[in-house]
Amino acid sequence: MTAGYDIQALYPDLFEGVDEPTAQRVTSNFGNDAHEGREATHRDVELALLLAAKKISPEEFQDLAFAELGIDRITPLREGF
Repeated sequence: MTAGYDIQALYPDLFEGVDEPTAQRVTSNFGNDAHEGREATHRDVELALLLAAKKISPEEFQDLAFAELGIDRITPLREGF
């Protein structure tokens, strides 16, 4: 696996103290994304690890992910919702 697909090599600081099964699960998910041409950012990996380690809830993950995109989840995406 090249460093471009190995998020543990790209962001080793994020994996400090993470158990091996969690690290492998998150790494595998981002490896699949990389094969589809998407590159993980430091924040992407950080949020995924927090979720996988159950340090944040799925709802918190979504809130933080939407905030990264500048989207307010409370505001409807389309009028009428």
